[in-house]
Amino acid sequence: MKTVIFMDYENIYWSMKQQYGTAPDVARLIAGLRDLAEQKHGGPICLMQAYADFDHEEFRGLLSELQRRAVEPRHVFSKNYEDGTRKNAADIEMSLDALELMYNRPDIEVFVLVCGDRDMIQVIRKLRSRGKQVHVVAVEKTMSKDVLSFANQFSTIEALMGLLPPALHDMEVMIRRLDSAEYGKPFVGLKYFLRVLAGSDIVDRKTYELVNQAISEGIIETYKVPNPKDELFPTTACRLNRDHELVRRVLAASSGHGQGHNHGHGGRSPAQGSATA
Repeated sequence: MKTVIFMDYENIYWSMKQQYGTAPDVARLIAGLRDLAEQKHGGPICLMQAYADFDHEEFRGLLSELQRRAVEPRHVFSKNYEDGTRKNAADIEMSLDALELMYNRPDIEVFVLVCGDRDMIQVIRKLRSRGKQVHVVAVEKTMSKDVLSFANQFSTIEALMGLLPPALHDMEVMIRRLDSAEYGKPFVGLKYFLRVLAGSDIVDRKTYELVNQAISEGIIETYKVPNPKDELFPTTACRLNRDHELVRRVLAASSGHGQGHNHGHGGRSPAQGSATA
């Protein structure tokens, strides 16, 4: 599927500085976004744009670096306020560009929006109403949880860049929990499983990071299930990739202790079940 990537670089930059005290590695960030688009959506990347106030001293040299990596820079003027905060119109520019492509390039099917600002909700709704897939990427600690409920898929910058990798023990626990959750069910909703894993309706950063890492490593597969309440918004479901080496090893060990379930003959189909999970 043809994909475009729109990145609010300032949003990511300042979020990284605030949460981790460091600027993102531009080369690693761009490479990670390209890999994400190609692996998750399988088609060519038609366009990649980065939005920032390139006149700001923090971004000296960024313009050339983006151009060398085939990323089209989009200059957005910013305003400084008396309390020391800065604001630009990157979200507005991104929204306008996304809508323009939606109308003028019907062949583009996937929009990867690198920005966790809830101001993007309206453009996400519009894109999805036209049958487009929207994949949101943001710094987990600063992303708006409201945005996640409207996007088809989401990923964190932390998982994308290999920050804060989950412990192997946590990954093994997650595999066993999803194995149990899948047993006897037509499908497991991704949001439902996040809440189950977190043990709360409020999903913490560690749980998001763990599941996103599992998805990026192919341990968990996601797919769409028709939603009988709204055909424009299918449910995102998840399942274990039972051919993955780690999954096979963990489930084999669980079976040895009387745990683990055999899902191999259930005849499940991604299209089965209602979107209530």
